[in-house]
Amino acid sequence: MLLILLQQLGKDPSAYPNGKTMPAVQVALRLIAKGKPVRAKDVMSFIITGDSSNSGENAAANAFPPEDVFKNDSGLKPDIDYYLHKQILPPVERLCAPISLTNVSRLAECLGLDTSKYRVSGAGGRNGGQAQEELIQPLDSQTPDHIRFATCTPLRFRCRNTSCQKFLTFRSFGESMAATTTDSPESNTNAIVTHSGISCPACNTAVPNLTIVMQLEHQIRSLLSRYYEGWLVCDDPSCGNRTRQMTVYGHRCLGPRGLGSGCLGRMNWEMGEKNLWNQLVFWERAFDVEKAKGAALRIKSEGGSDVKDKMAVLAEVNRERFGTCKGVVKSYLDKSGRQWVDMGSLFGFVKA
Repeated sequence: MLLILLQQLGKDPSAYPNGKTMPAVQVALRLIAKGKPVRAKDVMSFIITGDSSNSGENAAANAFPPEDVFKNDSGLKPDIDYYLHKQILPPVERLCAPISLTNVSRLAECLGLDTSKYRVSGAGGRNGGQAQEELIQPLDSQTPDHIRFATCTPLRFRCRNTSCQKFLTFRSFGESMAATTTDSPESNTNAIVTHSGISCPACNTAVPNLTIVMQLEHQIRSLLSRYYEGWLVCDDPSCGNRTRQMTVYGHRCLGPRGLGSGCLGRMNWEMGEKNLWNQLVFWERAFDVEKAKGAALRIKSEGGSDVKDKMAVLAEVNRERFGTCKGVVKSYLDKSGRQWVDMGSLFGFVKA
């Protein structure tokens, strides 16, 4: 049974100087008082009863052999809090350590325990320190786009002109307008926005909106596949370890040979939930007409007024096309729980 704990005596029970805090020793002394022989290397089985109040001495004093607890008239009841604190929570914490933003305080709350005992220790624990560092970070909405989306990849479309078949990149409406003024059509690989929609600068052929939607859908599904594959990579560039198996050491890298040596790096998700979310938001904003019109007001270049007017007109002409593409990305964002905040769990520590 889960309630029965086993512990081997390393020496004679009377030889322990701190035996008052050791349940196995106290049980052995009780058996000796009843006339039963107990020697070193014997395995003691016992159950913690009563209310130990997280005190080792109380837990030892309330330790009894299973046969004493199981008597009908014993009146002894297992200490449920002790087993949750000492037997259930520690292994659950070790198993959940690789999960991002998980700490001992949150796990204790899920088990129905008093989280005030773990709030301080969890802040500097094995995974709590990392969680605290992430909590200190500013909100995503307050982070500049060039920092938040620095690692995001632009959309890639293929020109449908059979004589061209050029791969085009599309980051945002503003950047596509800038490409038309700075790059030559031959060397430009950035898609441009025209009155006919997104077009290829080399052959000046408009890419059908249905084609863009299909290629956008394909890239989103490929991104989700990478996320659900769960690949882990080492943050040490000299190691290059890449695996889908999380070790019992949590985020510790086992090295290129998998022997737990030769590397001091940490394993991180190749495509984590935050990376996935930022990438989808980045693609959604690429088709945001209102954001494009706002960028037109802030544009700085020669002939600024003409460019502003052109961008504003093109944004309005392509509103329906861009809205369709934006809706594709938004349908996936709406399925994510990252944009929702459960106030009940956030302030669950507040007691009425």
